[in-house]
Amino acid sequence: MMLERANDLGLFKGAIIGHSGLKVSHLQFANDTIIFCEAEWEEIVNIKRMLRCFEVMSSLKINFHKSVVCGIGINDELPHVYTSKLYCLCQKLPHKYSGLPLGANPRRKKTLQLVVEKIKAKLALWKRKMLSFTGRLNLIKFVFDSLLTYYLPIFKLPKRVAKEIEKP
Repeated sequence: MMLERANDLGLFKGAIIGHSGLKVSHLQFANDTIIFCEAEWEEIVNIKRMLRCFEVMSSLKINFHKSVVCGIGINDELPHVYTSKLYCLCQKLPHKYSGLPLGANPRRKKTLQLVVEKIKAKLALWKRKMLSFTGRLNLIKFVFDSLLTYYLPIFKLPKRVAKEIEKP
């Protein structure tokens, strides 16, 4: 709520996505938050102040040493300047966030190769064990359900990647 209010007050602008002009200020998943802002020092300081206020109000501690600044469409040196002042990490896109390639081109086979490798690794386990036909079907169903439910809401699975998964 604090981030939404700060965005409404113009303390930081967020990002405008796509042709429809969708405005996104932040995304949250479990205990992680991604905050979008302009590459302006004033906005970054305002976000840092909000995070400090959150710490005081909630008695929770934000680990700034695990926090990351990632610049998109800006000078490569600017994120390094911000991270040195904010005491956090600097990364370039694409990088992994919760095991997913954030900022990678989802149309490239290389981006989804991670999904293929994880499926093959999980399914390789049943080859070593003596499982009944039903047991193998259940294992395959479990692997596909869990991994594809995690990855595919973000990426559309290209046909060539689906064929590679289906290969024996």
